[in-house]
Amino acid sequence: MRHVGLKVSSNNKMDLFMEVDNIVCAVCGEHRFKELEGFYYCIECGTQKEQLRAVEVGAEDNNDTTVKNKHVSTRRLKSNPATEENEITSWEFYNYVLHGFLDELLNMGAKPDLKLMTLQIWAAYLGRMEVAFCKNNEMGLPKLNVRALPRDARVIYNHRASKRKRERLIQREAPPHNERASRREWRKTKRKLDESGYTTTGSVSASTTHTTQSLKLQWSQNARKSLKKFLPLKHLEKHSADNVGLLHCHSLRPKAARLNLFDRNIYCLNITKLYTVLALALNMVGDHIQLIDLLRLIDEEHLTSRYVLGYLPENVAAQGKALLSELEWSHQDDKVRYNYFRTNISQLSRFIGMSGYQVPDLEALAQRYVLELNLPPALAIYVIDLINMLPPRFINARWPHVYPQYEARVMAYIIYALKLLFGLDDVKERAISESAAEINKQLCQLNATDTKTPSLLFVFTEWMEFVELRKALVSHYNESFARRFGIAMNQSRKVDDYLKKERKQREQEYNFNEMLLTPAMQRKRENLCLIFETMLKQHFGESTSNGPLKDHIEFQPSLTPAHSYFKRLLLHAAQAKDNALGVNIPPYMLVDHLERDLDPFKKQTAKVEQYLNKFDCHLLVQELDSHSKRQVIGLFQRVERQRPMHGQLQANCIIKTQTWLDDLQRKRKHSDLKFRLPNSNYGSQYQKKLLERAQRRQMRESANPFWDIKASPKFLMQLRQERVPLNDLHSIQIFNESNMEPLRVPLAHPRRYLSQQSSIQVTPQKEPKHKDNAPSEQPQVERQSEQELTLKISNFDCWLLHGCVGKLSYNNMRELTTMFPCSFRWLLDTCAATIGVNQNILYEQLLVIEVMFHHGIENLSSHDDHLRLKYNCMNKDINMLIKTYRDKW
Repeated sequence: MRHVGLKVSSNNKMDLFMEVDNIVCAVCGEHRFKELEGFYYCIECGTQKEQLRAVEVGAEDNNDTTVKNKHVSTRRLKSNPATEENEITSWEFYNYVLHGFLDELLNMGAKPDLKLMTLQIWAAYLGRMEVAFCKNNEMGLPKLNVRALPRDARVIYNHRASKRKRERLIQREAPPHNERASRREWRKTKRKLDESGYTTTGSVSASTTHTTQSLKLQWSQNARKSLKKFLPLKHLEKHSADNVGLLHCHSLRPKAARLNLFDRNIYCLNITKLYTVLALALNMVGDHIQLIDLLRLIDEEHLTSRYVLGYLPENVAAQGKALLSELEWSHQDDKVRYNYFRTNISQLSRFIGMSGYQVPDLEALAQRYVLELNLPPALAIYVIDLINMLPPRFINARWPHVYPQYEARVMAYIIYALKLLFGLDDVKERAISESAAEINKQLCQLNATDTKTPSLLFVFTEWMEFVELRKALVSHYNESFARRFGIAMNQSRKVDDYLKKERKQREQEYNFNEMLLTPAMQRKRENLCLIFETMLKQHFGESTSNGPLKDHIEFQPSLTPAHSYFKRLLLHAAQAKDNALGVNIPPYMLVDHLERDLDPFKKQTAKVEQYLNKFDCHLLVQELDSHSKRQVIGLFQRVERQRPMHGQLQANCIIKTQTWLDDLQRKRKHSDLKFRLPNSNYGSQYQKKLLERAQRRQMRESANPFWDIKASPKFLMQLRQERVPLNDLHSIQIFNESNMEPLRVPLAHPRRYLSQQSSIQVTPQKEPKHKDNAPSEQPQVERQSEQELTLKISNFDCWLLHGCVGKLSYNNMRELTTMFPCSFRWLLDTCAATIGVNQNILYEQLLVIEVMFHHGIENLSSHDDHLRLKYNCMNKDINMLIKTYRDKW
């Protein structure tokens, strides 16, 4: 209740009339009321006004001993906004929020089929929760689940739990013969008695008119199964029938820590469940928005709980924070992590009985990630060829409901392709980049005389510098991007972003709370917010957004954030005035690496070589081997150390410093990782069994008419007056660069040794002999004047370090990354941050690809329209790796 302004007028000494501001009679519109036994009645029609009551207040009730008089104050009862229309359950509330999130995704470009699929998954979840779409519900009311909210029990079953009163620890008794205390107690008792009389004799209040008969609580089958662990079912029935809250022995909401992981993630409805439903729907409709993209949109607050009141109807949203408080909205975490999100998706798909997941378009995903990393499109073609060579299955036989890591697998293909092309051993990629930079320098010089210059070659080291500086530039304007790549952001910009979000949320809340807050309360709230903002700015400093240099950039949601945000930054820099940009963009950041040529590194140098021959430049191609220290396959293994169960501690107070240091060095924690070579082999008996199984498999395949594998035919080719077997030749020995018509038979060797083209080309026709020797000496002079350029490429051989990553902890993974070359470590970290996963997840997917291509396939170089998996490897270490990662393929 709150005080209102009064005007008292009297015609006689006995009749008092009161006029209240903004209070009129609902029947006749009269402003004057007459007080009678604590209630006020209209002087015109005699209708009682329920919002006004007279309360007798004494000075002693306010602990004021100086004033002994008493007065009667009139208080205005606050109208209860809760009615049958705006009293919604938690499921209805989350239904409105899910609809709002769905509209946001549709506005971002999601498929229209997403709406129907989301409805089907949400209906299946509510049906399994026995909330809706349930045939076995006789009463037709939603059943309560584990940790049901008191609001749901009150709205559905009119079940009101009584509040527990804390007993005072120290009960102070009033001193005897205290007349003041006894008078105070008498007045309190009299006031309570008067209020009880008002409620019984007065008219029925608005809150009691909408109440219905209290019903017995109904629990779902899963809730009864969980609550049975804490109290017997008979006692649960007593609590269900207790609609006035007389039983205080048990709580019907067990703590979340006492529930297992599945019950806590499934039966507790929260905002994460809405994200999970949307992720499943996006996967089932085959949308281009993947799980990683949804997590990034949540992290960038394109989908957030800040503006949830805008998704609700006006009559429901008018309750404001009171509704959110009853729904425990502030107890939930708005952001979701990758591993926790995948766990929720797997459990929800298992809960509603989904049969499997839809494999997204891996080719489109590879093209998008190549564009995001600003790599040439030729790399995407190479990655697509690797994917189509042995398409991944993404079928987990042991855990079929686990959500596959599609995005990490595609990014691992890109890393594997770069590893084959550039080696990534800190030596090979530098040599390749230096040779490519020299050729680009020569092409730039020739560009001044010829306009038809081919594209410049891709330089790996220049691309690394470009990507690293792009991280810093975009992170200066986007907090989520900086947090994902681990780049420190200016504190003042963080404060600005936070205050902008708070102001936007406050403006939305004002639209719904203006009926609940008086102008004085709104001004008080605005003053508090202003004080809070001033304190933040004084502590962290003023930013450029409040000064003369305003360089704030608002980024729109995108599937390629790094590429799109950087293009937006370049556009902003081009439109900005002098010194109006807070960062300095160097000239080499304007180079578009998407237009660079990557084909020469795949031994397709015909275009560049023909262009250089016009200017008497000869191109030599040199293949580089792997580093000498990385030409063997390494294995890492975690050492399981047993901790002593019972230990005896001894303290030596008289000890020398050197002895103490030696003791610490001896007790120093050793590494949990063990590095070795794959030298383990099976025993003779087990090897014999493997050979017998392989022979039986070959016999079954030979007897099967549908499995007819023919050997490759052998051909002889005339080359330099000799008949040479075709399989022993390289393709460059058969074709020249101007004739690349394919043969009908496969070649055993790939297109290598392009530098031998000059010695293998067809001999030109002999010119007629002349008596003079001058013409014969002229070609030699021209050959000496030719300039030779060397292009160093990889021999498509890379270093391998294999093991089981799933058993490694965070510290073990950090120790393992120290063994990687610096260039590979940087690439792994950048690609993992690009898709928003940890390094161990991405490296595990890379190991799946490397083990399958290097160890899991038999005779990869001579396959004929099919690949044969290896099942009879005699090396025990390699065979265990093949079995482990073949199940994850």
